[in-house]
Amino acid sequence: MINSMDSIQYIMDVKKAHNEIGYIGLGIMGKPMVRNLITAKHKVVFYARKANVIKEISSIGGRYVNNIPEISKSCKIIFLNLPDSNDVHEVIFSKTGLVSNLSKGSIIIDMSTISPEVTKKMAKKLEKKSCYLIDAPVSGGEIGAINGNLSIMIGGKKNIFNKIKYLLSVLGNNITYIGHSGSGQVTKACNQILVAGTMVSVSEILLLAKKLKCDLNLVKKALMGGFANSKILDLHGERMINNDYEPGFKAGLHLKDLNIALDLSDKVGLNLKSAKYSQKLMKITNQNNDQDKDSSIINKIIIKNKK
Repeated sequence: MINSMDSIQYIMDVKKAHNEIGYIGLGIMGKPMVRNLITAKHKVVFYARKANVIKEISSIGGRYVNNIPEISKSCKIIFLNLPDSNDVHEVIFSKTGLVSNLSKGSIIIDMSTISPEVTKKMAKKLEKKSCYLIDAPVSGGEIGAINGNLSIMIGGKKNIFNKIKYLLSVLGNNITYIGHSGSGQVTKACNQILVAGTMVSVSEILLLAKKLKCDLNLVKKALMGGFANSKILDLHGERMINNDYEPGFKAGLHLKDLNIALDLSDKVGLNLKSAKYSQKLMKITNQNNDQDKDSSIINKIIIKNKK
């Protein structure tokens, strides 16, 4: 929903020369986000590498281009959803990146989970070109991306956020402006610590209940009705009970996020022991070549360790 006059003016300005939204990064999270934007009648031009993704999104009205600079040539609003800090920096600033064709007033909305420090540096570089970076990492996993009810954490200039909030409202139903550039990424780091720690607790209570010969589905149902209720218990508990680790969010990416979070904590002199334990478990999943499975696979490590 558009809530301010500057949003309306910005949309009018964009439509004068650019009537498409750019999107780069159509993975587990990015692809359903693009589908939702197209369903909401936005014109999307996208860059992807996988032939099946190109075919699928083109078939519902997305316009594929085979090089990244073509995105910034066509679009003043560009979404990114990429694996890590280096990928985001390269897509924006490399010789074959967006920067070569960025026009004044362009806004890059980075929905990746990356380093807050890298985010702040990139935002400053873009501002020198009269362009803007909004960090907008998300929580909610693949199911949240599919249903368009993600939680989106925003860092960057508030007036720029106000201009693109109408697009974010297509993707999420809990959109929170946190503050300065990088603060969205700080919030996501906190989220990833909390999610990992809760998954550890869910794994342990399910292990205890199983050892004492209780029906795990009934235990989960009972806990969901009280203060222990959480999306982690609901969704990841279900995965653990059913031994189903098809990725909604990959363990390898969760490890990357925990590394970012603990790097931040080290720099401000904090010793987050619970977060370090979660990081240790996530490292083991990667060592076991389970990095492409859902991050709730740490349940397997806990079961093995507690026997």
